[in-house]
Amino acid sequence: MGYRTNGESGAAVVLIHGFGVSSYQFRENLEALGANHRVFALDLVGFGSSSQPDAEYKMEFWRDQVIDFVENVVGEPAVLVGNSIGSLTAVHVAAESPGSTKGIALVNCAGGMNNKVKRLDGDFDGYGFQYKLIVPIFSAVLALIDTVLKIEPIAKPLFDNVRGEENVRGALANVYMDPSRVDDGLVRSICDAASREGAFKAFVNILTGPAGPRPEELMPSVSCPMLIMWGTKDTITPLNFPLGQYFYNLPKSREFRTDFVQFDGEGHCVQDDNPRLVNDALNDWVATLN
Repeated sequence: MGYRTNGESGAAVVLIHGFGVSSYQFRENLEALGANHRVFALDLVGFGSSSQPDAEYKMEFWRDQVIDFVENVVGEPAVLVGNSIGSLTAVHVAAESPGSTKGIALVNCAGGMNNKVKRLDGDFDGYGFQYKLIVPIFSAVLALIDTVLKIEPIAKPLFDNVRGEENVRGALANVYMDPSRVDDGLVRSICDAASREGAFKAFVNILTGPAGPRPEELMPSVSCPMLIMWGTKDTITPLNFPLGQYFYNLPKSREFRTDFVQFDGEGHCVQDDNPRLVNDALNDWVATLN
């Protein structure tokens, strides 16, 4: 398992990245947070410098990886900080292993492991009919993509094209608000991992695997303090869509401490796009947990 560390004292903080990237995306968070905390940024299995086995990927797989990491590397309950599927992984860990989590901080939490996010009753109540109409169409398209990805002679050339530097840079540019943050180092960190021997099979298995339970379904089992951070310009998990609205309103209904911080004008990966915002919010919040 690949991971980076910084800091020698203070609360333990574990940083968990999102889909397709790695611990590199916490490059400035690791440095800033390490001034006051013991910080660990890990690579989920299948990404970064961690192993890329041809295995069945599911959220519980990464959940157990993080639990094992906290128990055997960190050595004490940690504040788990995630972005996207990293946030969802943190929710899974908090629900399954309360003893591993001192608190969880979520940056634009994902609804599932991949685009096959489970639909819940009432997801688009109050929205225009076009939103409800598009759900079955979107599901049919995803089923077709699943089928195509399982045909290696078709899927492998698609993967080889997607992992090229130009395409990676373009994809990041659509997610980041600050173009200067999409630099050569970030692009190479993704392309290098995608060029490893097991990358293609891991990519296919993650995209075609089960999306897993939604965070809403896990939340009744989560009792630790929670910090929710959300960029208002996020187009992957928009704040005004059902999942974003669930988290926006969660502080009003959750029994345990829940804080919501909205970053106006920021996108999906605000922890790397505008790291100062997340670093300041985390330092202030973690200090109140001691």
